[in-house]
Amino acid sequence: MRRTKDLASFAVGNRDIAPGWVGLSLTAQLTSVATFVVNPGLVYHYGLSALLGLGFAAGMGIIAGLCLLSGPFRTVGDKVKALTIPQWIGSRYDSKGLRLFFAVISLSLISFIVLIAVAIALTLFSLLQMTDINQTTWLVVGVMAFVFSYTLLGGANTSTYTNAIQALVMLVVGLILIFSGYEHFASGEGLFAKLAAIDPGLTAMTNAGSPFFRNFLEVFFCNFLVGLAIVCQPHILGKSLLLKDESQIKTYLATAIIAGTVFVSVMLVGLYARVTLPQLTAVDRVVPTYIAMNFGSATQVLISIGLLCAGISTLEGLLLALSAIFSSDIYLTLKPLSAENRDAELKKALTFGRVALVFVGFICIGLSVWQLNNPTGGSVAIFAQYGVYLLFTATFLPIACGLFLPAVTRELITKGVIASTVFYFLPALLFKVAPTLPVISMSNNPAILATFGILAGWLVVGGGLALQPKAVKE
Repeated sequence: MRRTKDLASFAVGNRDIAPGWVGLSLTAQLTSVATFVVNPGLVYHYGLSALLGLGFAAGMGIIAGLCLLSGPFRTVGDKVKALTIPQWIGSRYDSKGLRLFFAVISLSLISFIVLIAVAIALTLFSLLQMTDINQTTWLVVGVMAFVFSYTLLGGANTSTYTNAIQALVMLVVGLILIFSGYEHFASGEGLFAKLAAIDPGLTAMTNAGSPFFRNFLEVFFCNFLVGLAIVCQPHILGKSLLLKDESQIKTYLATAIIAGTVFVSVMLVGLYARVTLPQLTAVDRVVPTYIAMNFGSATQVLISIGLLCAGISTLEGLLLALSAIFSSDIYLTLKPLSAENRDAELKKALTFGRVALVFVGFICIGLSVWQLNNPTGGSVAIFAQYGVYLLFTATFLPIACGLFLPAVTRELITKGVIASTVFYFLPALLFKVAPTLPVISMSNNPAILATFGILAGWLVVGGGLALQPKAVKE
């Protein structure tokens, strides 16, 4: 808190933190409790297809996105002194309207905050051996109050260091979980033989009986595209703005990719759990149940700390990003700075962001309690995906075009963003009218919706560029 003196230091720190630490912080925020708790539950239910989609395809997309976008994004952001992604987009296209639009749409991150709060509450409920499910409400309140408090005080300086330490704990826990199923590989029968004996669909590259991994389109193409675009979230791509200069990019990315590979591999626990748990378990409770049944008390405590780190690290990043967006992109956009009152207004903007986030906290608690009792699609992960996928579906296009296609104008990118947003919702609406139409029948999958939106936006921009006069292109 003593080092956080203004809005800039709150949002991106003082840019004096080593790139390895920033890389660990990035990985911790990118690897939420969903990776450690929820996704293994989906792998448990749908087998190898879920592992290939959520682990391999999405993982390769994330690596590609980070490598392609981080360096150029930091360079442009440094030139325009951007503190947030909406500010970066607004500056690149000289558009206050786009900046405000992406500030508002960033509120969809609330859905991911709800996911993390619910997953942490359920993990603690199981590990603390509670019996009354209503007690999870107080667990949600406790987690929210704890993380909101210190994040609002310390800003990016606090978040980066705590995230890096959390990532180190997560690495230890991740390796424990990955190697907890070594006997399945060492035994003569083998893990996949055991899975095939339970259900042959668990060992297939696609699973026609699943709602999200039915074919190669859903497993590979959609998840890769989602991984590529998912880095365009404020708390992920914006992390590169904490780096001092371009020379730190390689160390930053190498650290993030190595640690991230370990974290993604934790999804193997879903396969281990399927051959060890006696009966089908709800998606969000597979990992807590597996831990309780397969580890002693001391190891359970260590793993529970790792799971908390996975959730809290991402929660910090989301809260920090939203608070900075409230301050920089909502308050200062609606009330621009003037030379006479600049310092006073910046202080008011920072205060506005912190106060607004407190109100967001109450909303998140209410939504979390609702999802605990009525999980969307059987898992709070689906509820979170609908919100987060909308955000990066709309954000990916202006960032990529802003970095690599200088001929794209403000008017054209606005049309592309509108197309991405409309076509994200359109398949879901068409499903209600004609649920048996090819591809539309898969629109219950948020990855399909994101794919529609992203491709629609690029088609609009591509068509616009093709129709531009030659002189404008040059």
